[in-house]
Amino acid sequence: MAEENRSYYEWCLDSDIISRVKQLLINQGYYLRDSDGKISVTRHIAWDTPWHHVYSHPDLNCGLWHKIIFDEIAMKMPNGPFVPSMCQNCYKVVVRPKTLKQLFALLELQKKLGRPSKCGIETRMSVFGLYGGYFYNLGLDEGRSRYAEVRQAVNENKHLGPDVDVILKRACTEYEHAVGPSNEWKVTEEQKAIEQLVLRWFESDNTQYRQSDAAIAYVHRKWIEYAWSWGDETVLEFTGGKPLYAPYITYHLNNEFTGGLPG
Repeated sequence: MAEENRSYYEWCLDSDIISRVKQLLINQGYYLRDSDGKISVTRHIAWDTPWHHVYSHPDLNCGLWHKIIFDEIAMKMPNGPFVPSMCQNCYKVVVRPKTLKQLFALLELQKKLGRPSKCGIETRMSVFGLYGGYFYNLGLDEGRSRYAEVRQAVNENKHLGPDVDVILKRACTEYEHAVGPSNEWKVTEEQKAIEQLVLRWFESDNTQYRQSDAAIAYVHRKWIEYAWSWGDETVLEFTGGKPLYAPYITYHLNNEFTGGLPG
């Protein structure tokens, strides 16, 4: 029944999670589970991604907080978007390799350090740089500690070094672009109510992010082809020195045919 001073219709509006996420139910593999009515999703190995996920953070459910709460709900709020409260406690150490060779070196470094992390090609137009690596941390203190660890490891790596940028930032880039500077973020009472509604009705399954060998091969192939398209000469170290495409025939030297440039 409706609470005092609130109509039943108003209660329905506040309690209706389905209208907020119906596109997930229509075409993105989400469904209402028979056993308890919670919203669940068909599990599958991720493949169509630019990222090699090295280790997942056991306490960060990015699919729930970013994809559902932010993308599907917060971005559609009439009074403007908000940054999910859990995400406000996420601090990322970001590494910016300059070449494909450095990207693969960073991948090996992330495996060695054993921290929650991923790396890959930057396909987002809003990000300045071709490649990126991310280390995930809960809280500013953990973030600063991880920054010091990663900065030292990058400095000492023979393929990376002090010239490779390492920074510590708060949460996802999309949040700061949509909401504003991260040091000004707030958590509102309306936001808390929405988050509690999502936590009540969505299956809370933070299964470790898995990629099969086939999925990793697909991702790495995309890295190599991406590096080629951007003129990254280190790509040849991963192609046996061979171009991905036959070179042009050129005509500008003494009217003679030359082998030309790759691509």
